[in-house]
Amino acid sequence: CHCPRKMSRWNNKSGSLNIRQPEYTDFALNWQAANILCTSYSEITFEIETAQCFTLYIDGQKRISKHQFDKKGKEIHKKKKEISLEPGNHLLVIVSLYSKNADTDWSVRSSIKTKKPGEVKTQPEAQQFMNMELLLEGQQLKGAALAPDGMFVILSYKEVFAPDGKTENWFEVMKQENKQTVFSSRGRNMGQQKWAPSGHQISYTSKVNGKHTLELLDLDSYSNTILLTNKKRLTDYTWSKDGSFIIYALTEEPKEKKKAVYKIEGMPDRWPWWRKRSQLFKLSTADLSVQQITYGYLSNNLHDISPDGSKLLVSHDFPDFSERPYSKQVLMEIKLSDLSVDTIWEKHYGGSASYSPDGKKLLVTGSPVLFGETGVNISGNRIPNDYDTQAYIYDLNSGKADAISRDFDPSIEQVKWNANDNLIYCIAQDRTYKKLYVFKPDSDSIHELETKVDVVKSMSFAKENPAMVYTGNSISYPTVCYDYNLNNAQQSIIADPGASAFENVKFGKTEDWNFKNKRGVTIEGRIYYPPDFDPKKQYPLIVYYYGGTSPTDRSFGGRYPKNLFAAIGFVVYNLQPSGATGYGQEFSAKHVNDWGIIVADEIINGTKLFLQEHAFVDPEKVGCLGASYGGFMTMLLTTRTDIFAAAISHAGISSISSYWGEGFWGYSYSSVASANSFPWNNRELYIEQSPLFHADKVTTPLLLLHGDADTNVPPGESIQMYTALKLLGKEVELVEIEKQNHHISDYKKRILWQKTIFAWFDKWLKNDSNWWDALYPEKNL
Repeated sequence: CHCPRKMSRWNNKSGSLNIRQPEYTDFALNWQAANILCTSYSEITFEIETAQCFTLYIDGQKRISKHQFDKKGKEIHKKKKEISLEPGNHLLVIVSLYSKNADTDWSVRSSIKTKKPGEVKTQPEAQQFMNMELLLEGQQLKGAALAPDGMFVILSYKEVFAPDGKTENWFEVMKQENKQTVFSSRGRNMGQQKWAPSGHQISYTSKVNGKHTLELLDLDSYSNTILLTNKKRLTDYTWSKDGSFIIYALTEEPKEKKKAVYKIEGMPDRWPWWRKRSQLFKLSTADLSVQQITYGYLSNNLHDISPDGSKLLVSHDFPDFSERPYSKQVLMEIKLSDLSVDTIWEKHYGGSASYSPDGKKLLVTGSPVLFGETGVNISGNRIPNDYDTQAYIYDLNSGKADAISRDFDPSIEQVKWNANDNLIYCIAQDRTYKKLYVFKPDSDSIHELETKVDVVKSMSFAKENPAMVYTGNSISYPTVCYDYNLNNAQQSIIADPGASAFENVKFGKTEDWNFKNKRGVTIEGRIYYPPDFDPKKQYPLIVYYYGGTSPTDRSFGGRYPKNLFAAIGFVVYNLQPSGATGYGQEFSAKHVNDWGIIVADEIINGTKLFLQEHAFVDPEKVGCLGASYGGFMTMLLTTRTDIFAAAISHAGISSISSYWGEGFWGYSYSSVASANSFPWNNRELYIEQSPLFHADKVTTPLLLLHGDADTNVPPGESIQMYTALKLLGKEVELVEIEKQNHHISDYKKRILWQKTIFAWFDKWLKNDSNWWDALYPEKNL
């Protein structure tokens, strides 16, 4: 066969591909390819005219075929078919077969016809826009961990495969000096990988002959040792600092399981896992002996092992409905010599703790009120936002806590007291960024470490050298890994699994756009532009928000990938209303006992100002979108304004009181969001601020999306709003996703869910219902 690999060019004037291959043999194959971009859901008529046999593939799927040759002098048959293509990039490939015996010229003519001008554009050979495949599939970096001497780094990966979403997880070990991979676990049953405290040894869990194991791989000798064999899988495990023992956790099944008819023992007993208990065990690495450390009817959680290996820092939590947040934590030290226990604290507001390098203090993270008013930095008698996490240094001898982040606006996410330089490093939410900071305990100073990403995801330190690695992603690029020299701040990229996949992906620009609310406070936001943005045109706008206590940061991808909306022709305005963490405690405290009134006004005012200042947005084609608390915000907005032409609420709350009582975490989340307010003492909040009780005011077409197994926000929240709007004759649709919880995690269902969102906005913001009608045709039931 003669198989030329020539990429055919698209003739923009004629709308056709004309290719002639003169180098004939008895039989030959030819590939002709073109990249096209559909700017909307398009019904395209493809017409292929050739005397040869051929097959047209679109995105790898066979769509049109002809299996007979037309003789010379006879009529050349045309194959025509109307095919619906979704917005985005599509690869067209025509494979034609030439036969000398057919005695005819080898020519192929193809053309496409669209119903609307501008629906289809040709793309440079390799260029593409963001799409679902790039979002969900391919290799992704999940984490990184440095060896004790910094010579090697473990890189953890995940890859998702079409068409079923099969997922593979593995790790690779890279040598820092030459960036070469020296080991890969791909294709092996290895997980929960961690560096042993010394040398180049990696511990990991596996499964051998039906039993769970904890094993140790020595990279220097490539020898492997089984440390532990158990019927149960280890929940987690931690090495002692000197490597002489490992503390691991096992989950025990409940002694008394729920029967067909059973009594609920307090609100947490509704959780399917609540009656399970986690206990701690000690494994000696010298003789592989095992000792059980904790017992009892409560789960025991390991926080840390003391630097000298003599004590464990352990806590257990249990319900206490007497006051917010309706649980209590007991933090204690267990002496390994005799298993005696010293209680450090018993608090309603628990925290996470680890030892200082000298073992005399604890590094603690928790609520601003974890130690009374020590960590609170707001004026007046207002209640602080408990999700605005603070960092403390707790002295074990005096029992006093120093709030080291009290005057630091970013919200603490991860902390590490590094023994190598005795400095405290943290990842903190700074507005819409997540940054690296270093605290100097002796001087109380804080300064930022410059990184190459917008959102830092993880950090890891060498035990013996001033070295660190961190992972993170940016507003238009997936997760990468950098090494960082703590002496001179030099850094370089060491892992970039998305390099090849995203090499030719064109993103639109992003830029900040802020405004001042009625109180004179700056409300930050940013704009995502389509990749082929033309300021002379008018575009539909999607306004995206969360509105709860967490900002929608600059992370790449996610459940609502703004770059993906921009790639199919929408301008996206993402704003950060009052109440979010990362802006200081005064700002985050506005979330408490507001339940959307401040936020709704800011979204409405911000959208109006945005429209005034951006002529390239069609003010009649504005949609809004939010999930969870953001879904509640969508419903609330539709009762308070008519500026939106379409709205989408995923897993939204329609009645604050029913969510408060029914959701698995409704009452505990409400202990923050509506602190000290209940349906019986604050009807104004629970009734008047619930969208359900104002459903008659809705004029915006509303799409309600909900997983039918959602345990966080029960499906009834969308169902009752749907019922109300249907009875009121409003434009509303409800789409439930079978066997999905608060997040749509199933690969195939996630794709259909995402397309449903696109199709709804196409219908109402682009005046094109074809996609929606294809997904959900009218049925007479």
